[in-house]
Amino acid sequence: MPAKKVSIFEIEQFSYGRKFNLLGKLYLSVLSKKLKHLGLDKHFSVLVLINEMGDQCCCQKFIADSLHIDKAMMVGVLDDLSTKGFIKRTQNPSDRREYFVQLTKKGRKSMPEIIATIKQLNKSIMKKLANPEVKKLHNQLELVYQNLLEISSPDTEA
Repeated sequence: MPAKKVSIFEIEQFSYGRKFNLLGKLYLSVLSKKLKHLGLDKHFSVLVLINEMGDQCCCQKFIADSLHIDKAMMVGVLDDLSTKGFIKRTQNPSDRREYFVQLTKKGRKSMPEIIATIKQLNKSIMKKLANPEVKKLHNQLELVYQNLLEISSPDTEA
């Protein structure tokens, strides 16, 4: 007899972390399929952040800190994006341990499509929500994030 189908979103005892993880994986999978023709299958947030910084100096540590990516893992992410031709790294002449990261011509050329695809996907996943509900969701997610930061602080006991 087949097992009863159930969504983890219906089970209150499942952690929010697991639910958000499931959403994140599914979102990235859909986005990756839509942008596969660019030769990218991940690391979109890194490219968006670098693009958002414009002409400002963007260093490897800033990207890792902003996106909460482990510094060692960040090296692998940037290696992947560099190998695929989307970014280039330049060593800081004042500090050999620091690298500046910028989009290449290929990276800049790809950004309008990446951003448009993300916007369209975001719109699609929110299609059953009214605009005020979407804004409220964004605000609530920010509050959840701030609460988690507060709980994770070494000075705070949960």
